Amino acid sequence: MEILFISTIAGLLQGLTGFGAGIILMLYLPYLYPVIQCSGIIGIICLFLSLIMALQYRKFIELKKVLIPLSIYILISTITIVIGPSLNSSYLKKGLSLFFILLSFYFLFIKKKNTQIKMSIFISLFCILISSICDGLFGIGGPLMVIYFKNKTDNQNEYLGCIQLFFLVNCIYNTILRIINDILLPQHLSIILISIPAICLGLLIAKKISYQLNINFINKITYLIIGLSGLFNLIA
Repeated sequence: MEILFISTIAGLLQGLTGFGAGIILMLYLPYLYPVIQCSGIIGIICLFLSLIMALQYRKFIELKKVLIPLSIYILISTITIVIGPSLNSSYLKKGLSLFFILLSFYFLFIKKKNTQIKMSIFISLFCILISSICDGLFGIGGPLMVIYFKNKTDNQNEYLGCIQLFFLVNCIYNTILRIINDILLPQHLSIILISIPAICLGLLIAKKISYQLNINFINKITYLIIGLSGLFNLIA
């Protein structure tokens, strides 16, 4: 089945970069379900994915680096999930896609290798706000939070631990909210149960090969995924 292959790739990318599973799944699931329902399906799949990775990197988690962005993120995504079904989100999605393409281009071709973005309060809030809105509408909140946590953490293990705990708590909360608002329905259970083992297989593959890859290569993969997700959503 196509969903098995796609879910395995989603798990592989999540294991290498700390995000990406939701993006890969969102490229396929809208052919089966309305976009707002896809966000609920992706949310519960990513819940299990984030749980596995958060446990794997639990020793490296810095809780204080997670709590503040998580509090803001949950507040904004709550509002977005509640009003999301009544919105025509097509224009927002196209604009967001273009932004992801430009962001990817900057990191891959313009930004110097050894320079860091200075995460001012304004830039930090921008990353959190836009990501939480995207998560509420499309189930994709990863790209800008990757930028945020990569600049707030000291190494790859701490980054993976913090961002997976962040996603885990957020996925649990948003899944409950989507069930309450009849976005996530019983008929979605079958595809969720099919996807989770395949994603776990992808994670296992990522764990086996990650030690053979250097951090610069992983970062390039991360930003390439951001750009490709924007491109696919722009033309979809």
